Amino acid sequence: MGNTYSVPNRYTRLHKAVMLLCLSAALLAVTSYVNSSTASSEVKMESYADIIKQMMANPNRYTEPYRDQYHFTPIEGWMNDPNGLVFFGGKWHMFYQHRHPLAPAMSWGHAISTDLIHWEHVQPAILPDSQGMIFSGSAVVDKNDTSGFFGGKPGVVAIYTYHGADNYEDQAIAYSADGINFTKYEKNPVIPKLKDIPGQPDYKDFRDPKVFWHEPTKRWIMVVAGGLLRFYSSPNLRDWTFESINSNIETECPDFYELPIDGSAENKKWVLSGGGRWYMLGKFDGKIFTPESDQIPMNYGVDCYASQTFSDVPDGRRIMISWLYWWAYKDWPTQPWSGGGMTIPYELKLRTLSDGVRLVQEPVKETEALRGERKYWDNQTITPASNILDGMHGKTLELIAEFQPGSASEFGVKMRKGKDEETIVGYRVADKKLFLDRSHSGLKTNPEIFDKVSDAPMELIDGKVKMRIFLDWSSVEVIGNDGAKLITHRILPSDASDGLEVYAKGGEAKLVSLNVYEMKSVWR
Repeated sequence: MGNTYSVPNRYTRLHKAVMLLCLSAALLAVTSYVNSSTASSEVKMESYADIIKQMMANPNRYTEPYRDQYHFTPIEGWMNDPNGLVFFGGKWHMFYQHRHPLAPAMSWGHAISTDLIHWEHVQPAILPDSQGMIFSGSAVVDKNDTSGFFGGKPGVVAIYTYHGADNYEDQAIAYSADGINFTKYEKNPVIPKLKDIPGQPDYKDFRDPKVFWHEPTKRWIMVVAGGLLRFYSSPNLRDWTFESINSNIETECPDFYELPIDGSAENKKWVLSGGGRWYMLGKFDGKIFTPESDQIPMNYGVDCYASQTFSDVPDGRRIMISWLYWWAYKDWPTQPWSGGGMTIPYELKLRTLSDGVRLVQEPVKETEALRGERKYWDNQTITPASNILDGMHGKTLELIAEFQPGSASEFGVKMRKGKDEETIVGYRVADKKLFLDRSHSGLKTNPEIFDKVSDAPMELIDGKVKMRIFLDWSSVEVIGNDGAKLITHRILPSDASDGLEVYAKGGEAKLVSLNVYEMKSVWR
């Protein structure tokens, strides 16, 4: 399976153990849901619409403690993986794993946007039924109505996993002419449980289908995992043929797409994302994926998982959103929602860097619309005794900084500073590592996790280090050297901790430039 990395693999094992506990509780919920005489889709949809109206009528909406102000979170209830990211009808559609008090078994929540930044809550898209809970998947625009669902017009087909009461999983579809109201295919599942397919093993883990149109072979391709990576093909999204298995690649939430290298349309590579923890580069002939790299870390922080990209983006960009949380947290202090939220959207590219062709992740240009007041500094000498940001405060910020190390052994930015609290984004010169330290960021639900400093190897470029930081009420996203490295974490600081500092240790560093933007709320 190539090189392994201790952070992604350790977290994956813990995630599976915690997920099993979550599934046990959820299976009891789905049994109750299915057997309830009041659990019709119509009742749930109507009740959820009332919740949306009440939320929108509240001028103080989305001001609960730790509620991120420009990252997506649900109104209430548990959320996890982004699902079915698709552009259709002039709008961005984001579905997501949702367990709401009205429908306590896992379903697909739904939000829409015209700008990738401001999200409007709409009714749940796909609710559980007697076949099981609705687990993760994808969605595509069936432009030529290959499925036959839309009378010759375009429509959206969602492809998702049913997680049955027996813990076995199969793949199903639902379709929508408007992208809002979905009908489940009457002949679901379109791919049965593995144990029911001749020649396939008796495995329960078989989930998270990612589907895309493969133009060279004029077919739909599905990559599905939950365990070993498998590929299927279909002419119509209804009838699927097994193509291949990668017996040495195991993951959840796979994503798979082709990108040009350094913008060259003649030089491309396929990218396989292992849940946003790692990626591999390789070739794909419509049947078999041939890796040409080891697993390369995709994010060095704890709180980034289940990464998925949008299909049918009109300008051709490859845009990704990830779950900004982790399964292993306990006693997470947010109400009335839990499960963290979503990252900001990132545009993905392949670039040739000093260590080879690498996936680069940059915030989409649309995030700039959230910028408010700007403060700027350049050519400043930073010493251990100085702080050019003394007296500045902020809890929702974007910071763009460029440093030269000078004689300093470490330098960077401290945020959400208060009594005994601070979150540090810095660079250690000796070991050439960008890091995020939340060991003193505030409340620690799991000290053994919070006390660990996350770091990413990162070389200087022309003798400089670039840091771009998105700070929200309970999250930090760090982008190093224009998307070469990412570190993403949740934090739980006190409300009064909002100070800022640019610091240096062991000597002087030069601050080449610093932009600090106050970021606007997307909810009010």
